[in-house]
Amino acid sequence: MTTRRTLIKGATTAVLGAATVSTKVLAAPITQPSLEPLMERQLARALGDEGVARKLAPLLFDVTMLWSYPQMQAQEADSLIAYSFGNRLAPGADAQSLEPAASLPGPINASLAEAVAKIRASRTIPVYAQWEIAQILQQDYHMDRITPLYPERGGDGKITYLSTEGVAKAALRHAGSASALGRVAIVGHRDHVKRCILTSQQIGLAAAAISGVPLPVEYDPQSGQPWTRDRTTYLLGDIMAQLMIERSKLLG
Repeated sequence: MTTRRTLIKGATTAVLGAATVSTKVLAAPITQPSLEPLMERQLARALGDEGVARKLAPLLFDVTMLWSYPQMQAQEADSLIAYSFGNRLAPGADAQSLEPAASLPGPINASLAEAVAKIRASRTIPVYAQWEIAQILQQDYHMDRITPLYPERGGDGKITYLSTEGVAKAALRHAGSASALGRVAIVGHRDHVKRCILTSQQIGLAAAAISGVPLPVEYDPQSGQPWTRDRTTYLLGDIMAQLMIERSKLLG
């Protein structure tokens, strides 16, 4: 089974398909991580099952210990998907409402919009952005070729929360195909971007972040989404989400 460690250890070009993409990771690859064998031995002792420990240890090590992600140069990107992070509640809005009118983009999404603008300054490519980022790009940067991605309504008329996977699939629907998107630059919060890339790749997109463009690492304690208010809380949630991706792979 191909794990995310494979990406981090230099196989990003293979994941991106036939396109020639120069990539690098945030940190140097770990050629022989010492912690992973320790995790495997401890799991084998705790579970009394060496076979299960051999399967679980690499997954747990990757999800909890490796936060690097594939990158490419801006000149290599054909399109861009921007994933929002948190928001601010609009005055008098219901905190449980998923209506776009109930929230404002907030400072972290402003930083993400700035990252998109830096990429677009060197490469004029179409941008598919969650509406919080798209609003800033259109109003403050007067940027064209922006496709806002809004939460969608179900058959009952109620708005469905737009998940990370939902954003990737929405961009794919708007573009028409993965080949139409080409090599996709991913913009997301520093602690979210790894999962944004992995999720994008999982639905068939050739995705990587852009080298040299800093991503926000700050958190907004006033965010309308409680899980994005502090780093510890968010990372626990992201770890769980990554583990669910691995679980879905095992389920086929």
